Amino acid sequence: MEGLRQIGVNAEFVQLDPNNLIKNFWVFRKKTSKHDVFVIMSPSHYLVPFARIFLGKNVYLDAGWSLFEGAIISRRQTGFMGTNIFKIYLIDITASFFAKRIFLESNAQKAFYRKIFLVRKKKCSVIYTGVDEAQFKINSNFQTPSDLFENSKIVLFRGKYTAEAGLEVLAKASKLLSAEKITFWILSPGIPKNLEFSSNSIVIDCFFDSKQDLAKVYSVASLTLGQLANHRRLKRTIPHKAFESAFLSKPYLSARSNGILELFTEGEDVFCFNAGDEKDLAKKIKIFFSNFRDYERIGLNMRKKYDSDLSQGNLADRFLQMTKSTQ
Repeated sequence: MEGLRQIGVNAEFVQLDPNNLIKNFWVFRKKTSKHDVFVIMSPSHYLVPFARIFLGKNVYLDAGWSLFEGAIISRRQTGFMGTNIFKIYLIDITASFFAKRIFLESNAQKAFYRKIFLVRKKKCSVIYTGVDEAQFKINSNFQTPSDLFENSKIVLFRGKYTAEAGLEVLAKASKLLSAEKITFWILSPGIPKNLEFSSNSIVIDCFFDSKQDLAKVYSVASLTLGQLANHRRLKRTIPHKAFESAFLSKPYLSARSNGILELFTEGEDVFCFNAGDEKDLAKKIKIFFSNFRDYERIGLNMRKKYDSDLSQGNLADRFLQMTKSTQ
């Protein structure tokens, strides 16, 4: 939305009351024209049929990935006797049918989505996630814990505790590096109490509310971590923190997967290790800090990739061209 506004396109965010959907859509319809483009944001896929009925054909689904992928494949939220599997699949396939076009996070995700929901190729497009650049800037007033500044070798992991996150892998790797002068900064809600990290780890079981505060944490990190597990979803997804690291020119170390390597080149603008292997993760972290000045170029190359293909302006322009091509 911010990118569209930057290039002179009027973009408005509207949140509907789930208890009065029909009334909301009817009122909203009176304020719009047949030339307007309507984008249903994830995870509100179930709104697509309503939008198509009340607002016309110009309804796009900004899915990123399917609800089935997020709830069933990633989080295993199958429900009692597997009832959620059919329910969520039905929402996804219905939304796919009624949407004029579907935006997905990667080419691998596009291929997977088309296969399981039987969607024709021309209906799916890829737009990378990017970063809200206006918000993701360093807040100079934010104070990070003094522990962070006692050691310049800081490794940052930020993200939810999920199967693909691989925090168990990081916990083991941190213990392998407990004798090193490295500080692990782990910002993640939902970490089990029985998951133990090394004594040189700072674990915060929450997210920062402010993106500016999060950007400040990134600014003091030497190395940022992506997803670490050996999980099949990583073949298709590019974590949001990869774009955050690219925007702030921070070197990024991730499990080697088709998803991340679709966009970034190993050894040039991203570091990789063998997915799910704590020994290889620890080894790659040691290698990075053994020649830190040379490896800083990884973050700078990531930023170049961001500027050329992933900036807010680039993504907004790509989105605009895609909507025009289907008018």
